[in-house]
Amino acid sequence: MDVEAGQRSSNGQADFAESQMTVSSSFIDQGQQSSGAAAAPPPPLEEGDDSLITEILTIIPVTLLDTSVSCLISWAGDGIDRGHYIPGLVRIGPLHRQDPSQRSADWVEQVKKDVLRGLLMSHDEAGRREELRSYLEAMEGMEADARRCYNRTFSLMTSKEFARMLLLDGCFLYSRFVSCSVDDITVDRDIIFLLENQIPFFVLEEIHRLLIARGRPDVSVVVLDKVASRVEQVLRCNGYSSTTLDHTSSPPPCHLLHLLYMYFIPAGAGTGSGTVQVPVCWRTVTHCFSTSVMLLKRMLGVGHTNNTSSSSNNTNSNSSNNTNTTSSGVPAPQVHWRTATQYYAAGVRLVKRKLGNGEGEARSILDVEVRGETLHAPCLTVDNNTFRMLRNMVALEQKSLQQRTSHVTAYCLFMSQLASTEKDVELLITKGIIVHLLHSNKDVATGLAGLCDGVVLNAYDPDLCYLRHQQEALEKLCRSSWRKSKAWLRHIKCDNRLKMLAVVAAVVIFIATLLQLLFAGLGYGNGKGH
Repeated sequence: MDVEAGQRSSNGQADFAESQMTVSSSFIDQGQQSSGAAAAPPPPLEEGDDSLITEILTIIPVTLLDTSVSCLISWAGDGIDRGHYIPGLVRIGPLHRQDPSQRSADWVEQVKKDVLRGLLMSHDEAGRREELRSYLEAMEGMEADARRCYNRTFSLMTSKEFARMLLLDGCFLYSRFVSCSVDDITVDRDIIFLLENQIPFFVLEEIHRLLIARGRPDVSVVVLDKVASRVEQVLRCNGYSSTTLDHTSSPPPCHLLHLLYMYFIPAGAGTGSGTVQVPVCWRTVTHCFSTSVMLLKRMLGVGHTNNTSSSSNNTNSNSSNNTNTTSSGVPAPQVHWRTATQYYAAGVRLVKRKLGNGEGEARSILDVEVRGETLHAPCLTVDNNTFRMLRNMVALEQKSLQQRTSHVTAYCLFMSQLASTEKDVELLITKGIIVHLLHSNKDVATGLAGLCDGVVLNAYDPDLCYLRHQQEALEKLCRSSWRKSKAWLRHIKCDNRLKMLAVVAAVVIFIATLLQLLFAGLGYGNGKGH
């Protein structure tokens, strides 16, 4: 009975709907007849169109990011190697909250609570309770400002949960950087180097203010100075930077990684022409010398067996692609750096640049410079934390709305292409430009080659790519057949008599060619005189 009643009810609803459609149709037909030449009505919506309209109209508007924040705490991305961006033990901020599946997270959260209890100034239970409540209220008061520092809204976290997180994480960082300087590699790896594992810097300053108001004796302590001294110690210990910041003239950092990033500003991104102009009168001579060396290469058959010559050939084949504009004036594809072996084969000398604060010394690993025929680059100490630090600073530049420079990204692009193979890494190690603590040179090349995965950089914008002029100077050196010939003679190993005789023969041919040109010129001049 119920089934039949349901069927009758559904049939009745269908009949009613059909009658309504009939009435509507007749009404439309009458309207069309009365309007004469009026436009035909739009066709009825399909079921899919109706669902799309409903879906679009019910979408909640996206909350726009605060563009006034100079350096957002952002999610680095998903289409990348996430291992370089996830904290190993210490989780800070809302992007990496406690994972119940990891027992270590419970232990770290308990450590944070113990640290907070140790910072309390009250000695009795009632006083501690009131002190904690005042701290939580202060964190709730800055919740809105703190949320604006992230590129996500965290709508699932209530105000009290967010304030609790700020207090626990802020006190933990305060204990590690301000109240006592603890040399902990875990803190460096998980907090200083990671973009996603941050809280706003002003939370630390607010916690310091609250503790001072409660009678803490560290009245003269400046939070930024204490944290900066710890960051400088990390950088100098690893040979990344020797810079000392003037915090009175610098803008305040947004978070700890941003403070670290402030030490990686290239000192005078100069033009660095790096080329030595050849006098016009010597062009014919150098051409003859290059031709003689080319003949010598063919005689020895080293063009197919010698790795250095092969790199030089690759340099020739790539030189036509490394121009900023084509003959028609259309912009060419992005400029790429050559490998270290290619530069070396083209006659470019690779020299380690000293890191320090003296005249002519590099302030950080970013201070790469071309002087004449020499590429001066500071030594890069490579370990697993090196890749983590560089990748996260690249992500900081890529994700920040107000960031107008990409110095670290430009440097990573340079190193990823300069040392992209094992042979390149081996060469740079012999020159003192790379020192590594990894298992093999292949691991170094793989890590450096992946620094700019998924990164977009305009290599022609000097504001974004501070090394553009250095790359152009090296490119001019690589196009010089004179320098490539000199480099080939410098690199060749005269380890047998045949090669020694061939070199002597080439020199004789070269001198004979010069004499021939000289006598021909003199004869031409005497002929015109008669």
